[in-house]
Amino acid sequence: MLKKHPISIIGFAFLVLFASCGGNGKKQEINKADTTTVKTPAELTELNTQLLANPDNSDLLNKRAKYYFKKNDFNSSMTDISKALKIDSTKSDYYITLSNIYFVTNQTGKSKAALEKSIKLNDKNIDAILKLAELYLYVKKNKESIEYINKALMIDKFNAKGYFMKGMNFKEMHDTAKAISSMQTAVEQDQKYYNAYIQLGLLCAAKHNPLASQYYKNALQINPKSTEAYYDLGKYYQDEAKWDNALETYSTLLKVNPQYKYACYNMGVIYFSALKKYPEAVEHYTQAITIEPKYVEAYFARGLCYQAMGNKKKAKDDYNSCFALVPDYEPAIAALKELK
Repeated sequence: MLKKHPISIIGFAFLVLFASCGGNGKKQEINKADTTTVKTPAELTELNTQLLANPDNSDLLNKRAKYYFKKNDFNSSMTDISKALKIDSTKSDYYITLSNIYFVTNQTGKSKAALEKSIKLNDKNIDAILKLAELYLYVKKNKESIEYINKALMIDKFNAKGYFMKGMNFKEMHDTAKAISSMQTAVEQDQKYYNAYIQLGLLCAAKHNPLASQYYKNALQINPKSTEAYYDLGKYYQDEAKWDNALETYSTLLKVNPQYKYACYNMGVIYFSALKKYPEAVEHYTQAITIEPKYVEAYFARGLCYQAMGNKKKAKDDYNSCFALVPDYEPAIAALKELK
C-alpha cells in the first residue's frame, strides 16, 4: 500500500493569446477591441536589438538560440544556431547548443555527432565532454560515460558535476558504495549541490543508513520548498517505522503543497497499518481522493478502513468506486469476496 514517489515528466508550455471585442447593437457604435498583448521579455528585446545592428554576429545568434531553447521554442532555436554555424562553423560551443536541440527532439544520434564535433574543435571543452558523458548515461552505456567523465576530471579535478554524473553511473551499475563516494565528492566540491544531496539520501535510505535524513535536510536547506525532498524524507522515516517523524514531515509537505496527494495517502497508510487509527486513516484517504477523484488506490485503502471499522456498506461503496475507475481491479474483487 505504500505509494512510491511519482515519476517526474518534462512538460511543454504553450502561450495562447485571446482577443475580445464588444459592441452596442442598438446604437451601432464601434467600441475599441479589448486586446491582450504580450510584452517581449527584456532579454529577448536586447538580443533582437543587437542582432538588428549586427545580423551576422554568430555569438549573438548562439545566445538567442540558447534563449529560445530555455523557452522550449526549439524551432526558433534551431533556426538561429543554424545561421550561426553557417557564419562560423569553428566554434565548439555552438555545437553544444545544436546538440541540446537534437537531444530534446529525440534525435540522439545527431546529438552525439554534434558533441563529438564540439570536442574535435576543442578537446578541453569540459561542457561538451560532460554532455557527451551524460548522453552515454542516458542510453545506459555506463562504461563509455565514465570514460568521458574521467577525461573531464583530468582537465578539472574539482568539477562537481563530473563526480555527480559518475555517481549516477555507479548507481545504475548497482555499485552503491562507489555511487555514495562519488556523490560525497560532488558535495565536497559544491556544498549547494541539491541533486547530489537528494541522491545521497536515496542511496543511504536504501541501505537503512541514518545519514539519509541529514542529506535530505541538507537539500531542504538549499530549497526549503522542495516537495521532493520533504516526500523522500517522510518516506525514509516511514520505511524506518519512525511514525511520528513521518507524519510530521508529510504534514509540513502539505503546508508547502496542499495538493500533494501522495503525502495524504501515505499518512493514511501509517494511521491504518501501523497505528490502527482508522478514523484518522479515513480522513487522509478522503483528502487524497478530494485532490484526485480518480485515485483508485485511495478508494480501495479507504474501503479497507471502513471494513476494519465494521462499516460494510461504506466499504462496499468504495470497492465499487474502484470498479468504476478500473473494472477489473483485483484487490477490490478479493476484498468484496471477503466482505460477503
